[in-house]
Amino acid sequence: MRYVPLILSCLILIAHHSRGGEPGLMGLWATVPFALLLRRRWVDRALQLVMLAGACEWILTIRALVEVRQAVGMPYVRMAVILGVVTLLTAASGLLLDTAGRRKRLPNGDPIGSGLGAFLFAAVLLTFVQINMDPAGILAERFLSTAGWWEAFVLALYAGWLADRLQDQRQIRKLRPKVWLVFSVIFFTQLALGVAGLEKLLMTGKLHLPVPALIAAGPLFRGGGLFMAILFSASVLLVGPAWCSWLCYIGAWDNQAALAGKKPGRLPRWRSRMRVVILVVVMTTALALGRLGVGAAAAGWLAAGFGLFGVGMMVVWSRRTGHMTHCTAYCPMGWVATRLGRLSPWRLRISDACTDCGACTPACRYDALYPEDVLKRVPGEACTLCGDCLSNCPTGSLEYRLPGVTSTNARTIFLVMVAAMHAVWIGVARL
Repeated sequence: MRYVPLILSCLILIAHHSRGGEPGLMGLWATVPFALLLRRRWVDRALQLVMLAGACEWILTIRALVEVRQAVGMPYVRMAVILGVVTLLTAASGLLLDTAGRRKRLPNGDPIGSGLGAFLFAAVLLTFVQINMDPAGILAERFLSTAGWWEAFVLALYAGWLADRLQDQRQIRKLRPKVWLVFSVIFFTQLALGVAGLEKLLMTGKLHLPVPALIAAGPLFRGGGLFMAILFSASVLLVGPAWCSWLCYIGAWDNQAALAGKKPGRLPRWRSRMRVVILVVVMTTALALGRLGVGAAAAGWLAAGFGLFGVGMMVVWSRRTGHMTHCTAYCPMGWVATRLGRLSPWRLRISDACTDCGACTPACRYDALYPEDVLKRVPGEACTLCGDCLSNCPTGSLEYRLPGVTSTNARTIFLVMVAAMHAVWIGVARL
């Protein structure tokens, strides 16, 4: 019976948005009760906040209707009282989830902070996109009126679920490659369908090659088009080089290739210098082609060749070495991410409890945890804060660091942020 008020409130909101011709919001309220099936305390708290948002919708509706009735001289008190009762019911329906009976149905010791934090962070970012971007930044909005709110709610729930699961650090190494690959599949499926004719699946309707180097090289060539560059820079400033291990649409392929290979060995020392040379060559070439007036088709073929060579490196070199050689030796944006990431406060450090056992080295596919790095207690420059090494350390010596915060809280905050951004980028990262 404790769920009846919530379900009734959602049904009334569905009817309200049906009259307003808002099918996406109808879908949102139809989805809310099913979220209870996740059976987590953070979900209950999130739904309480969602029902408060529903109550705010009724308050705005009351205000609008009162103004209309006052303008035409119609009575409005009874209407306001009736909808006021509906408003209170909607707000109270979420509070009924916080009862002893409901708590007994949830796992013991179920934490709230990580899941709820990721839900709220993702919801805030997606709300900003939904309100401010034109054309619609959230994909569902392009196909169905107000459906961006529905997709935002689902993605926020996904962010909360992911952050909640990642609090068990043993899950990071298992779960991260899977959800990262899902992100890549969604990205390239949208791209393929967009190229096939569904232009609403593209960001602008104009095709850009999915080569990470073009995040910077593309604007240099075109003299504009900064969306992906802004998205990349914001990501790196918020979560450091974790762009390369959670948010890059190509990096997931390299990760799968490295995992399919043998245990990682040692890459050549010139690997890092080679990436700097590639960065200079790519940026200089893009700038020169743009200033010389070279056509987009010719530049596109050059970019496609650069990208296909990188894919070849994954298939051959990454599988052979067990390292993500495309990301650590070839991709210029990987170098930019690790250097620009120094402006971010996030760090991965090795505490003094380390016994130099070397168990972390085979877990790192980013060429960042050689024995000499462990001895220095600082991962190498190619570290992307992926966290795969955490579960391999028998002494728990590998830690996320954030100034003024304990290592446990730093890990929680970092994973909340990266899970939320991962979910948000699923909704907005398109070419």
